[in-house]
Parts: sequence; C-alpha cells; structure tokens
Amino acid sequence: MRSTKGILACLAGLGALSTVGVAHADEPVAARKCNAAYDLFHPVPDACLEIIDTDRPHQTDTPHVVPAGHAQVEAAFASFQLGGSVATPRGDKTPHFLVLDDSYAFGLTQRLELQLFWKHAELSSRGFQAPGPLSVRAKINLVTEKGTRPAFTLVPWLFVPVAKEQPVRGGPLAFLGWELPASFELEVNTGLMFGSKPKPLATFVMAAALTWKFVPHAGVFAEAYGAWPDVTLGTGALWALTRDIQLDGGTYIGLHGDVSRATPFLGMSFRR
Repeated sequence: MRSTKGILACLAGLGALSTVGVAHADEPVAARKCNAAYDLFHPVPDACLEIIDTDRPHQTDTPHVVPAGHAQVEAAFASFQLGGSVATPRGDKTPHFLVLDDSYAFGLTQRLELQLFWKHAELSSRGFQAPGPLSVRAKINLVTEKGTRPAFTLVPWLFVPVAKEQPVRGGPLAFLGWELPASFELEVNTGLMFGSKPKPLATFVMAAALTWKFVPHAGVFAEAYGAWPDVTLGTGALWALTRDIQLDGGTYIGLHGDVSRATPFLGMSFRR
C-alpha cells in the first residue's frame, strides 16, 4: 500500500514538473510568434497587438509603423481655423471648418507603411473650397529603438495637387522617437520639402513633440512645429478607449507665417 502511494506521489510530482516545463516552454513560443515575419497578407495576430500608436493628435509624427497586415484611419472630424492668417492680420478672419481631414495607413511589412492623406472639404463664408491635395508617403523604419538609441524612420513624401491653386510638393523627412523615463515620449521630425510654388522653393522642416502618458491609455502633449516661415505650437490630450480606438483633442496656435491664429480640433483614430 505504501509503495502504491509512493508511486502515485512520484507520478503527481512528475506531472507538476511537466506542467511547469510546458508553461515555461510556451513563453518563448509566444515570443517567437509575435516576432515572426508578417506582411500585408499575413497580418500580425491580434494577441500580439499593443495599444494603438498614432501620428495624431500632434503635427510631429511618430517613427513607428502600423502593424503588418493592419489598416489605421486617423480623422480630424471637427477642426476650426480661427482668427485668420498670422501673416495677413487684416485678411479674412471668418472661421474655416475642415471636414474630415483624414489619413489612411496600411502596414505592408513590419518595417514599411503606406499612408494617404486627404482633406475632404473646407467650409468658410465663401462656401466649400476644393478638396485635397492628395498626400502620399511611405514610412520606412530603418532602426528600432533600444535604450538611448532612437527609433529612426525615413519618410519620402509627395503632395499631389487636385486643384490649380495647389502646388506640387515633396521631399525626404526623417522621424525619430525615444521612450523616456517617467512615461514620457519624445518625437522629432526633420527634413526638407520642395515645392513648385510659392517661394521659397525649399522649406526646412523641424518639429518636436513631448507626450506624457500619465496612465497607459491616456496622455497629454506639447509640441513646436516649424516649416519655415510657418511656425505653430500645439497642445492637447489623447485617450485610447480600447486597444484599437483613440480619441484626441487640443489646439494649434499660430506664431508666424501663413497659419491660423488658433485651430482647435477633435479627432478619432481606429485600427483594424
């Protein structure tokens, strides 16, 4: 009887050890699954997705790309340009309402994203203005973040006019990002944009945004954005309602150039 009990105890112990071994074995299997190669036709599994990461709400964009095989829509569904242009203080000061100033992003691979921008309409006292331009860019992530090394993404960008008053513009930019202590994140954009008009034909772009996630799903930001001679400051907040849906709001303040004195906005982003 004792020997039978001893055998059963040994078997129970071996079962427990094997269960522990399986649990530990599952961890690297899950890690390998999330780190595997995915693309547009083989999407990153839902279990491997983190909280939605957006370019909105600040004008300084993230170096991170949309997960492979997924699509992301970022929309300013209520945006008002108030006070007229800083460059022409005696000009038109009637509010301009931007209707669905959207971006559509597609994760092609784990390091490559295709993004389209489209302003559907602009409404003012003069009625509806022409939509567009259509803006097309790629995010090519060359370096992933590690320690003090920032994420680095190369961004070729092209603005295609859809009305005669809209110039052709385009150029190379670079996006960088650092995860800082105390739940802060710093993002920096820099590069050159070239245009057919107006002068100057080449514009230097320099922007930086600091975001503080005071809880994992919500944060506030402050930024400075310059595409000389246009300079703005921005501030606002973002809140991830779910893993794949984010709300945001804030305002941009024009300091110099052909920018509005104030542009309050509300936006929403979602990922599929």
